[in-house]
Amino acid sequence: MKNFNLRTLCRVAVLIALEIVFERFLSISTSSLRIGIAFVPIALCGILYGPVWTGVASGIADVLGTFLMPYGLYPPITLTAILTGVSLGLFLHRKNVKFFPHVVACTLVNTIGLSLALQSYWLSILNNTPYLATVSMRAPQCAVHIALYLVLIPLLQKLALRLEYQT
Repeated sequence: MKNFNLRTLCRVAVLIALEIVFERFLSISTSSLRIGIAFVPIALCGILYGPVWTGVASGIADVLGTFLMPYGLYPPITLTAILTGVSLGLFLHRKNVKFFPHVVACTLVNTIGLSLALQSYWLSILNNTPYLATVSMRAPQCAVHIALYLVLIPLLQKLALRLEYQT
């Protein structure tokens, strides 16, 4: 965390708060899936501050969010949240982010690798359900999130450029 100052800390705290609100209150949720734009504040954090800040922010948001909703804290799911933040920071925190390969690779790693594969694994263990059944139930969520990532991340990059020029 080379840019550790009060301004960065406050901005990351605001992004954590936004992620909690988007995830817990502005998402379409059922018992097995959640569709929403909660990744937006974490992706913006990744673009602006890199993998370390974003991994920490994503983990904190997940832990704090469990206190607001009756889902309960399950550390493997928090680990997936941290890995999601780290991957967003790794792919998007660079000078010349290109749609292909950076945004597309980020989208595939986060939606298919972490959300569909790993998160489904943790949920199948937690709920004692077959893994492939969990994956098949979560596949529509993954498809929607792929589209959202591919549309919103380039817009977030433009927003991040404006935010950097204003500071």
